[in-house]
Order: sequence, then structure tokens, then C-alpha cells
Amino acid sequence: MVALIKWNEEGGHIRLGLPSDIDLPMAQPLVDSLRHAFTVGDVIEVLADGVERVSTAAIQALLVASRTAAEGRQVFTIVGPSVAFVEACSDLGLSDWLNQWRRS
Repeated sequence: MVALIKWNEEGGHIRLGLPSDIDLPMAQPLVDSLRHAFTVGDVIEVLADGVERVSTAAIQALLVASRTAAEGRQVFTIVGPSVAFVEACSDLGLSDWLNQWRRS
């Protein structure tokens, strides 16, 4: 796992802590972390409270993850998204999507 994406696993419950800057180069490590999380966990939480900048590619990776969870009947949540994260989703027309998958 990439050091900037914090990984915590406990009994099938995976927590991925996002770094403050999820720019384009971080999108692939995020995808890799999410793929691995879905192979080893039933509950995947993405902690987004510290995100200050997020790329469209990173949001796309999370969008795909939410679909993967729905198809695999796994639990997926975006926990405590920061203002910057919420605004980026809004700018992309994804506020409804975020509201569906977020937890404060």
C-alpha cells in the first residue's frame, strides 16, 4: 500500500485514510488501495475529512468503488468529507452521489 493512503484493517473492516492532496498522481494508488480493500474486506470506509485538494480522477475512482460495493453487496462509505471534497463533488454534479455514500 502507498504510504500516503493510511490503511487500517480489523476483522474485514477496512479504513482508508486519504491524504490532504489527492491529485492526479495519487489516483492510481487510490485505485490500487480500493481494489485491494474490496478483495479483503466487507466494510470499506474512506476517511476524507483531511482532504484539501482532490482531482477528478480520484473522485472517479471513488465513484467506481461505490458501484463495486453495490454490485458485491459490500458496505462502502465516505466518512466526514471535507469542505473541499464536498465542493469538488458539487462542481462535478455529484452531490447526490456523495450524499448517498457519505457518513458524517
